[in-house]
Amino acid sequence: MSYELVNADRRNKVSFCRLPAWKRRELIANPVTSALTIAYVFDHPGDRIAFVPDIGPSPFPDLPLVEINDLDDLTDTYIDKLVNDGILSDHGVLDDPDIDPPDYLRDIRLNCLTES
Repeated sequence: MSYELVNADRRNKVSFCRLPAWKRRELIANPVTSALTIAYVFDHPGDRIAFVPDIGPSPFPDLPLVEINDLDDLTDTYIDKLVNDGILSDHGVLDDPDIDPPDYLRDIRLNCLTES
């Protein structure tokens, strides 16, 4: 089962598309998807935000799964934002011979952050 982070109030999502994490355990353990999730939630306090599975019922009574597929995906927007903020770095795409374009994975990494 894979998950997307959905904001029912703003009618958008972070799908984690093109990142090497989709399942619950992967999303939690991956520092990039964790950073994306935290940044998105911080930017939208008070909104109805939840991880929505690709199968099963939607946690939002007013937003069925079929409509979630058509929501604006802000994954790239948030990656760009966190790269510009120095939190993430973009290293292009992963070189994996088993993955053919357009099904590529982005090589996004968490930067070592130190307080100054």
